[in-house]
Amino acid sequence: MVSHPSLRSRTSSDLVSQLPEDIKHKILECLDTREAAKTALLSTQWNEVWLRHGRLVFSDEGLLGEGKGVRCSRMITNALFLRPRPVRKFTLDTSQWRPAMKQSDLDLWCRFLSKNGIEHLNLNIAAENDMGNMYKLPVCIIFCPTIKQLQLEYMDISLPVNIRQGSMFYGVTSLEFSCVDFYRDDSLTVIPRIPCLEVLVFWDCDGIDKFVIDAPRLKYLSFTDAQFVAEWKWFELHFRVIKTLRFGAFTFLYNTDATINIQERLPIATNLQVIELRCFRFADANCVNLVIQLLRKCPKLRELEMFILKHQSHLHGEADPTILRDMDSWFSDLDLGELRTVKMKSFDGSTQEMLFIKLILSKSPSLEEVLITESDRIDASVALKAPREMISYPRASPKAKVIFCDISRGCSIP
Repeated sequence: MVSHPSLRSRTSSDLVSQLPEDIKHKILECLDTREAAKTALLSTQWNEVWLRHGRLVFSDEGLLGEGKGVRCSRMITNALFLRPRPVRKFTLDTSQWRPAMKQSDLDLWCRFLSKNGIEHLNLNIAAENDMGNMYKLPVCIIFCPTIKQLQLEYMDISLPVNIRQGSMFYGVTSLEFSCVDFYRDDSLTVIPRIPCLEVLVFWDCDGIDKFVIDAPRLKYLSFTDAQFVAEWKWFELHFRVIKTLRFGAFTFLYNTDATINIQERLPIATNLQVIELRCFRFADANCVNLVIQLLRKCPKLRELEMFILKHQSHLHGEADPTILRDMDSWFSDLDLGELRTVKMKSFDGSTQEMLFIKLILSKSPSLEEVLITESDRIDASVALKAPREMISYPRASPKAKVIFCDISRGCSIP
């Protein structure tokens, strides 16, 4: 017996409508706000779930374009103010408002969200406001007690002069800044505390040294691709408490007398277990020396990951001669007793790189794995020679394995 098409359709519709509410919420989370609203119009049950759904996402796709800026601003305002339940997660991701979104609209939305239980706020506004400037983060977000995760891109942040210790981002556990400019009034002498902060990320930000904070629970600190030169006063506030550090070598190299100050100014990092170092240059003696001095400050380090930046002189085999002459002495008093894993990416097999790996092997009694990902520019003969050279090299740890990986050939253990 063949069932009627309309009956099959109603049956399928009923099956979807009868899904558990938590599954419906997960489905709505996969849709942007416009598509989720359309879904809610098709069914009373879905509409009830939609009205209880605490997540709103507004992006360029399907929403914005020439002449639609005012309409979209009105739609966001209505979506916020007409909802019967609080919005816990709010995302605005746009670069195509025409005409430009007003700063006053952003202020209005943030003020509403900050008073109605917002927990996760993501603002990515890669466009100028109606005054031709970057959008400014409304002060109400800085003082909002309910926000736990905050992601900001292409914005200005000015710390208010009347800020009090312990009153900034009070409940925030994660702050992620991308292409953000920071400003701080010179009269502001208090270092505000962010008591719950665990994750702090900067990417291509300006004025990071203005964002001086006390974060006693900070575990993860990252600053990469930034025009940022580390001021020791800024960095040492966090160095003692963090467990993971991700940064670019230039952050310290451009600081005056960096290789001297790192020993004099930084405390022992008693909690630091993972270092991810980007833009590392083996052809630069200062870069190599600086990292070794940094390792001296990390007796509990368990994992070291290095992304090698190729310099023109490095590609031609030229490097500062002091590296080969002095690297062994730089390692002489280095304690790597807790180091378990080393990852090196964009490996070319240079003499400096090979010497560094050998010294790591000889100074790490607990080492378990050295994972080397070869550069796509590595010479074929070097790619064959390097693993063979590692076979007979003595290791402080009997468990240490050196694994060479190449995209075309896979991984091999010499």
